[in-house]
Amino acid sequence: MQAKESSLDFYAFINIYKNDIENSYIKKIYQLNETDFIFQIYRSDIKKKELFISLSKGIAFYDAERPESASITAMTLRKYLSEKRIIKIEQINFDRVLKMTLHTGQELIIELFSKGNIIITENNVISFALDHHIYKSRKIIVGEPYMPPINFNPLYDEKTFYDILISSKASIVKTLATRANLGGDLAEEVLFRLNIDKNAMPQDLKDNINDMYSMVNTILNEALENKGYYYEPEQIVSPVKLFHIREEPNKIFDDFNDGIVYQIKNNKVLEKGQSQLEKRIESQKRSIEEFERLRLKYMEYGRFLSENLSNLSKIIEMVKSNVKSNNLKDFKYNDIEIKNIKPEKKTFEININNDLIKINYNRSAGENLNIIFDTAKEYKNKIDGAKRAIEESIKLYEKEKNKKETKKRPRYWFETYHWFFSSNNLMVLAGRDAKTNESLIKKHMSENDIYVHADLYGAPSTLIKSDGNEIDEKTIREACIFAVSFSRAWPAGIASGTAYWVYPSQVSKTPESGEFISKGSWVIRGKRNYVFDLPLKLKVTVIEYKGNRIAMICPVETEVNGKYVLISPGNKKRSSIASEIASMLDIDASEIEAILPPGGSEIIEEKDIIN
Repeated sequence: MQAKESSLDFYAFINIYKNDIENSYIKKIYQLNETDFIFQIYRSDIKKKELFISLSKGIAFYDAERPESASITAMTLRKYLSEKRIIKIEQINFDRVLKMTLHTGQELIIELFSKGNIIITENNVISFALDHHIYKSRKIIVGEPYMPPINFNPLYDEKTFYDILISSKASIVKTLATRANLGGDLAEEVLFRLNIDKNAMPQDLKDNINDMYSMVNTILNEALENKGYYYEPEQIVSPVKLFHIREEPNKIFDDFNDGIVYQIKNNKVLEKGQSQLEKRIESQKRSIEEFERLRLKYMEYGRFLSENLSNLSKIIEMVKSNVKSNNLKDFKYNDIEIKNIKPEKKTFEININNDLIKINYNRSAGENLNIIFDTAKEYKNKIDGAKRAIEESIKLYEKEKNKKETKKRPRYWFETYHWFFSSNNLMVLAGRDAKTNESLIKKHMSENDIYVHADLYGAPSTLIKSDGNEIDEKTIREACIFAVSFSRAWPAGIASGTAYWVYPSQVSKTPESGEFISKGSWVIRGKRNYVFDLPLKLKVTVIEYKGNRIAMICPVETEVNGKYVLISPGNKKRSSIASEIASMLDIDASEIEAILPPGGSEIIEEKDIIN
């Protein structure tokens, strides 16, 4: 749960607590403010529960302070819903939409996206809506049939999931987050656990889609373990551990609802001018203090048990005996209090200076002592890890601060495309996607230019601009290497490829009879001039352009002046490679990441050429 609960949070809450909600009666309803409500529910075996529904935060069992008098909205909701029994609660299409079916056939629907909404339907026709709204694909108006915002469940089956991903034109992380409706954190977590570059295109990951589907379901199963992981800098409570955050959670709750309530009570707006990194550094400092407190506690427990090791051995035997005779009462032995004997967990607790320390009675006294000291060591390791994390955060903060202070350079028209200047200073441009493939040829191809294309389906349209100069063979070869490098050949790890070039008069948008030409594609007529054995290696360098330093990527055979880094297809993620190259060339990593080819890369060498 961040500012608002995610689809994963909804999934966890509904599935963990549905047995506490179903077959309960809705009693009173209170409106706390414009967005927050309490639905008081009752069932004879669990008595009263307060279901907190916040259109700005989420859902939880939470008894917030209520107003003295009921609002008009609360009275209206009571008129529709009081004394109605909830026979089913469910999530609609893995979206941030909760539906409660009542024994009367009515449905109470809570939508948590955008401004949020509370909707009541009868026979699927809207009879009440807190917010009336007309969207492109649906109407939330009394008298209209209710339609959910998404009419398919991306997790219904593997084929649906595959079709959604493979038809997307966005990066894989955006596709999972939006089109597959997983949300940002779940999308990033799936890709991080599978070591997949989040900026890769879905079409290049066909062989990984089954793994992604399986990983989503693995994470969904983890979400049902009823845990809450709180990450203070990000202000997230998650039902699963989020490894992509690369930090240990600040708190772990044994009940997901406890985590949500903690978040509701402690979610603070950033102080004016305070960045997330500053907040993270503060949180890491507090974590170190807490880890040190716990380390000292466990050292104290260890010393106490060391001094009472023979007593502990006797206590363990006594607890075992008591368990056999089903005597689970608390007792004392030599002034040592023994409490909370739990046969199902094979544990009991010893009261040490009003702290309870857990002991496993299936282990010896010495083994339990080792566990205590090992726990103290773990906290020591966490302190060391947190100190390293603070150092990294401070570096990032300084970098971010310097970045803000550095005046942003202007963006030039050609940066809409992949581009480079050839050895003979001719501009070569290539499309980034179907849209830019289309605009490149329509807007920028002239009579004396040359069109280049890799001999692979889906490769970018590439254009050599003559600008009144003769286009030489060296430039054509460089453009062919560029076209192949920015095709599917790079993420596939192919070492060499083939491309062809033609004149603009051979490039057409007119298909043959009965054929269809998709956006970004072109018909090539006449002779194609092929160039073979093109190496998939690229140079990354920095050039001066109109007084600004700009990162440029170009073929291995392009002559450059100054320092460059040579790369080839590899397994390192774009973000990782970008950071390394940026450090070598003394330029912002975002400049490098924006120009890299799709998929992973590896650095072959770093050189400094002075002509």
